[in-house]
Amino acid sequence: MKYIYLLLLLSLSSFSFSQNVEKIETEGEITEITFHQGKKIRETALIKFNLEDGTEQIGNTDLFRIPFIGSMKSVGDKISITYSKDNPYLVETVIGSFLSTYGMYILIFLGIIFSLKPILNYKKNITKNT
Repeated sequence: MKYIYLLLLLSLSSFSFSQNVEKIETEGEITEITFHQGKKIRETALIKFNLEDGTEQIGNTDLFRIPFIGSMKSVGDKISITYSKDNPYLVETVIGSFLSTYGMYILIFLGIIFSLKPILNYKKNITKNT
C-alpha cells in the first residue's frame, strides 16, 4: 500500500511541475560576461541572438560554472540557447534548460539510490536479531 502512495506522490509531482511554455532553440553570441560574488560565485552573460522573425534581441542568462575553473566561455563565443516565445528576454543555456527540466528527478533518483543501502542493512539487522 505504501508503494502505491509513493508512486501516486511521484506522479502527482510530475503533473504539478509541468508548464506549457513554448521554447525555441537558437544560437547566440556572448557580448558581455559579469561576475557576481557573494556566498556563491556566479557568472551571467548578455547574449545577442535573432528571433524567429529576424529581429535582434539581447537576453541575460547564467552560465554553467565549474568550481575553481569558471565557465569556460568568453566574450564573442557562440552558445546554444533556448528562449521563451512569450518573453524572449528569458534565455537559458542548453545545460541550464536540462537541469531545470530534469534536476528534481535526478535528485529524487539519487536520494533513492543512496537510501537503499542503509534501509537494506537495517532490514538485515532486524531479521538477524529476531
